[in-house]
Amino acid sequence: MNKSKLWLLLAMGTILSPIVMAQTTLQYWTLLNGGDGARMKNLVEGFNTSQDEYKIETTVLNWGEPFYTKLKTATSLGSGPDMATIHLSKISGFTQTNGLEPITITALKGANYDPNKIFPLLWQQSTVAGKNYALPIDTHALVLYYNKDIVRKAGLLDEQGKLKPIDSLEQFNAALESVKQTGAVGLSMETSPMSYMPYRLWSSMIRQQGAQTIQNNQFVFGEAGKKAMDAMANWYSKGYATKGLDYSSSTTEFLTGHSAFMLNGVWEIPSVMDKMSNKQQALDIGVAPLPAFFNGNPAVWADSHAIAIPNNKGKPITAEKMLGIVKFATYVNQHALTWAEGGHIPAFEPAVNTEAFKAMPLVNDYATATASHIVYEPDGWYSGAAGPLQATASKYFPAALTGQLATEKALQMFERDAGKFMNRPAR
Repeated sequence: MNKSKLWLLLAMGTILSPIVMAQTTLQYWTLLNGGDGARMKNLVEGFNTSQDEYKIETTVLNWGEPFYTKLKTATSLGSGPDMATIHLSKISGFTQTNGLEPITITALKGANYDPNKIFPLLWQQSTVAGKNYALPIDTHALVLYYNKDIVRKAGLLDEQGKLKPIDSLEQFNAALESVKQTGAVGLSMETSPMSYMPYRLWSSMIRQQGAQTIQNNQFVFGEAGKKAMDAMANWYSKGYATKGLDYSSSTTEFLTGHSAFMLNGVWEIPSVMDKMSNKQQALDIGVAPLPAFFNGNPAVWADSHAIAIPNNKGKPITAEKMLGIVKFATYVNQHALTWAEGGHIPAFEPAVNTEAFKAMPLVNDYATATASHIVYEPDGWYSGAAGPLQATASKYFPAALTGQLATEKALQMFERDAGKFMNRPAR
C-alpha cells in the first residue's frame, strides 16, 4: 500500500470513527411501574437520544419482594443488570451481603455529578463506611390528602382554602369527628390483610414520640408502639374509617368523594391530579404534610428511589459502564422536575429551589416541610421496602386496626415472628 492510500484510509477512519464507534449498552432493571414507570421511560429515552456513547435498555419487573429476590439471585449468579432502581431503605441489607458496587469518585467527577447538591440525609443514607453505593433520585413520604368540599363542611378549612393546622392526635380525632357529623367517611387507608400502610404510619408515630422501633436487632418501641397502634385502631372502632379496604379500594373511596382524608404516599399525586382535572367528576383536593400526632413532632416515614450498581459475581462493572451510569444519574438530576411530576421530592436540591418546582400544583404544599422531617426504616437486611419486617407487620397490624386482634396481642405476635429472623445472618 502506498503512502497516499494509507493516509487516505487513516483520514477516512478519523472521519468515520464517531459514526462506527459502538455504543456501550447498559442493562437497567427497574421496579417502577404505572406513572413512575412512564416517567422513567421518558428519562431513559431522553438520555439515549441526548448522547451517542451509551444506550440504556430497560427491563421492568414487578414491584417489591419479587424484584429484590430476582435481583439478588441474578447478581449472585453473575447475570444481573449493570444498574438497578432500588430503595435507599435496602442499602444496609445489600451492603451486608456485598451486593452492590461502590461508586467511585472518579466516575462522579467524570460525569459532573456533585454529591453536595443532593439532600444531605439522602447522600448519608447512600453511604456506608465512607463508600457511596447509590445515587438518590427522590424522597417519597406519607402525606395527608383532603377533600376540600367535605372538610369545608366540617369547618376545617382556613380562609385561604387550606386545611387548618392539625398539631396533635386530639386535633386529628376532633377533625374526624366533625367530618363524621357531616355524614361522610373520615379517613381512607388500606387495612386489608398484607397492607403496608399501617406499618409505615405506626413507624412515623413512634418516631414522633421520640422513640425508636429497633436498636441492635432488638425491638425497643415499648409503650410508644402501643400508643401508636391504639391511636390508629381508635379511628376504626369509632367508625371514622372503613374497615378492611385494600389499597385500590381505599384510594377509590377517597377519589370518588366519599371520604374527607386519605393517608397515603406522595406517589398518588398523579391520580389526584387526574381526578382534579376530570371535567365530569372533578374533586377539589389539597395535600398537607403528615400531622404531628405526638409532641408536635412531624417525623414521617419515607423512602427514596436510587440508582445502584449490582455487584455481579465474577463480572465487576467496568469503569466505562460505571461512568455511563453516573452520567445517566446526572441527566436525571438535570430533569428532576419531570420526576417530580409523580409527586416525588427530587433528591437534587437545586431543583426544589426553582420557581418551576414551587409553581407545581400540590407538590410544593408538602415538599419543604416533609423533606425536613423524614425518617428511614432502621438498618438491617430484613428492613426496607417490602422486606421481611414489613411483610410480618402486614400480617398482624391490619387485623389490630379493624378489631380482629387486640392491639397488644398484634404487637406481641409481630415481635415474636420478626424476632425469629432478625438475628439471622444477612441474606
